[in-house]
Amino acid sequence: LRGLSVALVEKDDFGGFTSSASSKLLHGGVRYLPKGQVWKVRESYREAAIFQHIAPHLTRWLPFLIPTQSGSLMKGEAAMRIAMELYGLCSLGLDNLIADPGKRPPRRAFLGSQEVRAKAPLLGELPGLTGAQILWESHMHNSERMTLAVIKTAVQGGAQVANYCAVKRLLSHGDQVTGALVQDRLSGQEFPLKARFTINAAGPHVQAINQSLPGLQLKRRVTAFSKGAHLVTKPLAADYALALTTGKKLEGIVSRGGRHCFIIPWRDRSLIGTTNVPFTGSLDEVRVTATDIVDFLDDINSALPGLHLSPGDVHYSFCGLYPLIAKDVQTDTYQGTGEFQVIDHQQQGVQGMLTVLGAKYTTARWVAEKGMDLAMNKLGYAGSRCQTASRQLVEGAIGSLRDFQEDCRRQYGHELPQGMLDELCRNHGLALHRLIAAGRQHNLLQPVAGSDILAIEIDHAIREEMAMTLDDLVFRRTGLGTIGRPDAAALGYCASRMASALGWSEDESKRQLAAVHARYEYV
Repeated sequence: LRGLSVALVEKDDFGGFTSSASSKLLHGGVRYLPKGQVWKVRESYREAAIFQHIAPHLTRWLPFLIPTQSGSLMKGEAAMRIAMELYGLCSLGLDNLIADPGKRPPRRAFLGSQEVRAKAPLLGELPGLTGAQILWESHMHNSERMTLAVIKTAVQGGAQVANYCAVKRLLSHGDQVTGALVQDRLSGQEFPLKARFTINAAGPHVQAINQSLPGLQLKRRVTAFSKGAHLVTKPLAADYALALTTGKKLEGIVSRGGRHCFIIPWRDRSLIGTTNVPFTGSLDEVRVTATDIVDFLDDINSALPGLHLSPGDVHYSFCGLYPLIAKDVQTDTYQGTGEFQVIDHQQQGVQGMLTVLGAKYTTARWVAEKGMDLAMNKLGYAGSRCQTASRQLVEGAIGSLRDFQEDCRRQYGHELPQGMLDELCRNHGLALHRLIAAGRQHNLLQPVAGSDILAIEIDHAIREEMAMTLDDLVFRRTGLGTIGRPDAAALGYCASRMASALGWSEDESKRQLAAVHARYEYV
């Protein structure tokens, strides 16, 4: 959008590593209050509001219940009310960044203990329950499609993008970075990708890439990684998300007793996050283990007596990494940082390169803006301004989401059930019209066996959204596999459509199916 010629390469699938492995929260920043970081509260809330504006179809405001209890000053009602006053001051005026009034959050409220028990009976098991604060948080329906929407918008602006192209090493001439040697992981072919300016935004892989050239360092070296696992379980609370205090420690000036975990209603399931497990293995081998599941269930069951979740209640689980910069890694304390790093390597004697290391999905757009501001200055285009805080994403240019949804129901309600229409709207926004037209044309408006995913969504993902593996299709282009193991017939259908379009052999189809099934096997 700033007029540059841009190429993006990604080692695996777009957003398939860290960006797809979150609780899908665009966190308003209330967690920074205990640390006294009021500026980060406002930064986070601002970015959550911007996402509601630029991607109205992929976001919603979700009511969280944060319980208060007797016997603890910091868990009491008075402390909660003070925190909410501070939170309100930190976020003052930011809802006006959302152009559609229907997308602005409802007012916060405090509920008495009887109201809490009526609305969320599970919280009635907490000892000394005195009430609960309703805090509205921004939540993505599908974080994988949010990442894809950003990339699609870049492509619409002229960017060239390729998944499954891994940077093997940086290229240089003297003290100038000139691009990267890239390997197409599907064919094995290597090729140079030349650039006037290079940005390393490879998340947990940034340090490994920078090691290919001497002198490239972060401001604060990543000392370790922590693995955050999430569970998708049977539905536990339909209308409210629950914020529960666990026995895990939390760094901060003041604390409510421990790190929170969240039980979030999502797609007729509950999404529960997240763990804090130090990770020392290969970045290519990050996965949820049976031990991760059992340990996390113990934490959740301890935090909410009477829940009694067991491994049999878990439909799916996934995990990601977040960087640690702590000198001493503590297994029982959350040490993740919300701080990002934008490093101009000219200060280290290397020209033509930045490294950008973010910390959370919520501030991804803001980190990108800061990085691009610096890159534009280095390239001599200082007058070009960032547009991403106001420019809606390619499928999200919707004036009123409510009006759009109602219009779709009127137009297509005779062809598709409301639930499927609403799901199409949430995942595809304005592209819904094109999908339905193509579905009619090719007789693909029927759902894939045992799911609410339409057959046209499968073909659309393969032919227009660069789904290159069955894993891409099942877990990122659609939500077919993210709420539990899909029906065998559904997986078989998807594999056959991909095999036909991409020329897979029978052995390759079997390998692709095995890779998907491995997602549900925990050792």
